[in-house]
Amino acid sequence: MATRTLSKIPSGRAFGSVLIFPNEAKPDSSRTVALVRSLLKARGVRAAIAPRNPSAKALRDADLAVALGGDGTMLRVARVVAPRGIPLLGVNIGTLGFLSGTESGELRRCLDSVLAGKFAVEERSMLSSEVLRGGRRIFGPDLALNEVVIRCGEQARAITLSTRSGERFVADYFGDGLIIATPTGSTAYSLAASGPIIDPSLDVTLVAPICPHTLTQRPLIVPAHLPLTIRLGRKRADEVPAVLASLDGRQGCELRVGDEVRIRRAETPLRLLLPPGRSFFEVLRRKLKWGQR
Repeated sequence: MATRTLSKIPSGRAFGSVLIFPNEAKPDSSRTVALVRSLLKARGVRAAIAPRNPSAKALRDADLAVALGGDGTMLRVARVVAPRGIPLLGVNIGTLGFLSGTESGELRRCLDSVLAGKFAVEERSMLSSEVLRGGRRIFGPDLALNEVVIRCGEQARAITLSTRSGERFVADYFGDGLIIATPTGSTAYSLAASGPIIDPSLDVTLVAPICPHTLTQRPLIVPAHLPLTIRLGRKRADEVPAVLASLDGRQGCELRVGDEVRIRRAETPLRLLLPPGRSFFEVLRRKLKWGQR
């Protein structure tokens, strides 16, 4: 199977209907929603506020999704709109806003550029994850833009995770868990676990151990087109580890010994709207202070 190259392409389409996803916990949420709706109405564009779980019809009718919040809001909305190919514009009214296409203070100019087709669509790969118990699926498939995390639960003790890439055995990891991340997610939890930063144009998946109980196991980059299978094991016959699998910070599934977490590249990437000419490295420097002394 050939790897898929992610690239920027001109948006060049008319946006007649926009679905707005606000983060109501943000202090400026209501004011920003009202501003976006008035700006779109003045430009002849229909705008609707998306409920927590938008209907299939609402998604089918939407030409564009606008997320008002921070990176957490973007992660939540991404799993809703990506399967339908709806472009997503992030308006940062949070703290970091690493995935956002604009800040709230630049809304007017940004919306004019987007509606004029001057923004770019950058495809970001996502992960699809499911859990099998005794060969039967008990969870998923569900989507994640950043990462799937398998980690010890309530008890502070190491767990054993046997990992395969495709049909190839990778390793038995013994530690606090594993982070399986997309290139987009390489700047999130994996970064805190000493994982590498990966250019989002690369078609790879990152396997980053969390506090491995060895000096030799370090983050590993594998081909994204090969699925990963991670099986929960144990060191002793009487061991009953408490383990959780989560997707983008959402609790997904409690695991038992013998359960398999299967992770593959999702069929449909997220179509992320970004200013033309925006550099991933410029965002690293500005948002994460990368390279500064």
